[in-house]
Amino acid sequence: MLSGIDYTERWLERLLAPGAPAANARAVLEEISSELASSLQKYDAFELCELLRAALLPWSVAGETRPGTEKGPALAEVLMLVALSGGGPSPVAEPDDPNAQVETWQATAYQLLTVAQIEVMARAHLSGNPETLTKIQLSTTFREVWMRQSSYPDMVAATLRDLFGTPTVEEAMRAAVGFTALEALAALDTIHDLQTEAWTRRLEATFTLLDDLMASDHEAPGAAPADAQVVEFKESWASAWNAKHAEVAISPETVSAHSGVSLDATRGVIDAFRFRPPARSIADNVVAFASGDNPWRTNPLLVDSEGSVVLLHYAMNVPAVRENSEQLLRGTDAWDAYQTHRGKVLEDRVRDVFEKLLPGARVFASYDYYVPSNEREDRPHLYTKRVEGDLLVVLDDVAVVVESKAIATNPQARAGDTRKLRRDLVGMIGNASRQAGRTASRIRQDGGLRLHREGWLDLAQIREIHLIAVSLDDLAGVATATGDLIDAGILTDDDIPWTVSLHDLQLIGQLVETPAEFLLYLRRRRDAETSRFFAAPDELDLFLYFLNVGLYVPPDPDKVHQELPFMRADTASRRRRDKQGRQLITTRTDPLDRWHQSVLHPELPPAPKPVLQHSPMKDLAAELANRRDFGWLSIGASLLSGSTKTQADMTRHPAALLKNRDPLGRERSLTMPIGSTKENAWLLVWITRPRQRPFEDAEEHARGYLHAKKYQLGITRAVALQYSEETRKLEGVFYEGARLEPDPELDEKTRLLVPPDQMPRRLSPKAKKRGRRR
Repeated sequence: MLSGIDYTERWLERLLAPGAPAANARAVLEEISSELASSLQKYDAFELCELLRAALLPWSVAGETRPGTEKGPALAEVLMLVALSGGGPSPVAEPDDPNAQVETWQATAYQLLTVAQIEVMARAHLSGNPETLTKIQLSTTFREVWMRQSSYPDMVAATLRDLFGTPTVEEAMRAAVGFTALEALAALDTIHDLQTEAWTRRLEATFTLLDDLMASDHEAPGAAPADAQVVEFKESWASAWNAKHAEVAISPETVSAHSGVSLDATRGVIDAFRFRPPARSIADNVVAFASGDNPWRTNPLLVDSEGSVVLLHYAMNVPAVRENSEQLLRGTDAWDAYQTHRGKVLEDRVRDVFEKLLPGARVFASYDYYVPSNEREDRPHLYTKRVEGDLLVVLDDVAVVVESKAIATNPQARAGDTRKLRRDLVGMIGNASRQAGRTASRIRQDGGLRLHREGWLDLAQIREIHLIAVSLDDLAGVATATGDLIDAGILTDDDIPWTVSLHDLQLIGQLVETPAEFLLYLRRRRDAETSRFFAAPDELDLFLYFLNVGLYVPPDPDKVHQELPFMRADTASRRRRDKQGRQLITTRTDPLDRWHQSVLHPELPPAPKPVLQHSPMKDLAAELANRRDFGWLSIGASLLSGSTKTQADMTRHPAALLKNRDPLGRERSLTMPIGSTKENAWLLVWITRPRQRPFEDAEEHARGYLHAKKYQLGITRAVALQYSEETRKLEGVFYEGARLEPDPELDEKTRLLVPPDQMPRRLSPKAKKRGRRR
């Protein structure tokens, strides 16, 4: 990576030199692509394809991917694109050994793509588009160039089966093109499997000969092996890597026999997915590729004059099947039915995730409700405009509003068309945000929703609302750039949704161990400052960083003090804030990859699941989830929000209070306000119940104290965790979330409480001795 950056910088210096820029870039592109084509086009296309598959792709052995091959698929694609462009291959009778040139080709392809991407960047910055949209465009483009399989193939394939496996969709595709999407996937996967098996057989034959040579040396140490044995081994080794056309070509009949797809359907698949080189110059094809216009994405098959095939690589199989199938359906009578089905598949899968993530929640799916159509409709019973929401999840004082968008990203948008990119982002992210925000607005203003046919849904208890936009397509690199989306006008910064793809959401759902972890992630992920301070290529990188480090942005201490005057803006807080610079989170998914592979393939060595680290309050959050007291979810997330040290201190509070009992037999308590704004602030109280005090009396006392103390501090939500002096265990969780209203009686009560600016942060030795109420 560093060498690539260094190379790019050298080319930038050269291209930006006075009198140099675009003309030089074009000349360099044409020079490199012409030389590369001359070297590649001496070889048979099938033989070259098989060699590049073996040499460059990230093959996995025992669950471990070969290092240094991350860019392999993209480099193999651009090399084959160059080889097939222009006049195409003109194999010579006795070409040089291609295996000896792979490293040179690989380096040259990387250089070629680097120069092409510099030209793409220059064009983008000269286009006149807003800078923020240009950043999003380039992020989308470069990810399209280098990234393959941003979601796990097994998950994407499962979604594909749900999308295209219904009788209606299958009948429509078969009538239109003679095969179904699942038949296409079976045929493509079979071609890959057959190629891999053939390569494996060639390697095994070679290593068998090597074993024979080593055995003969063992039997007669120092003796030269027979010439025939050496020749046979060398020929076998050459064949393993430099297989001939006839050894790698796979006939439609063979594909049909192994896949179970009819021969006619197999031929239809081969024709629909065959690679057809764009009718452009080699340099233009490379620039288009560097812009995100990748013809291999939908057409990964090479076909010879006999109709036999090879597959460049399997990473394109599922995307190719989905995109081609949707294009084939678009012109049929089944298109509208498919779109409806596609939306339902997404909504059903999203609902499944949230029902598991937030157990016990009330779930409203595909619900209709009413909003005002004009300013005169100022009360819910007067609203006349009916609108639809995708998913509303309500758990005590928390509401999660989810909008799902199943529309597909336009290929031209991926290839850098900023107009279509903006349209797609507005359609998938902007509209989802607007629709979810509309629901949240009604809950906040009206205290509930007037549902169609079901009447009033009372949500007056809601104190925390989260918006989520879920896409069927992977929006990695865009979804994580929330700040850029705000700057581009696609999102507003007043109520930012968490934008996530279905497959990332499903994985996060599998990784979360307690629901409170998920709510804490939502709180931090939706914070407007998170995307300003953290940049990551992928949502899972952000989530794994959250599990390991926290994804925490220190708030501005002066702003905190302004909103919550009792929170002191100390020097340490200012220092932490000042030290927080923008941080690039690089890939952190290797442990996740190993765990996922071990789950899929139990025969592999077991791998630990990534879990939340450095959170001593995890056990209490899990206990609260099991108890299910009102507010358990938001309470648990608030307890987990502290630093590792703060949480460690929290775990010691109950024991410290129980150990130092009040000599007069009264309760002992410790009060801790947390938060950075009035909206997210909490009052946490640890309190004991003396042996002689009835539970009901202790609860009444604790709730009275909570109500008065949160009134004094101006905090809406509070909780008291009551521990029994007799059992030394948690026995009561008392939540208080009543909205703050002026109350003369409470004004009198708060005069008896410790003033906010004198509140201790922890149980002091002096307080431990005399038992003081705060």
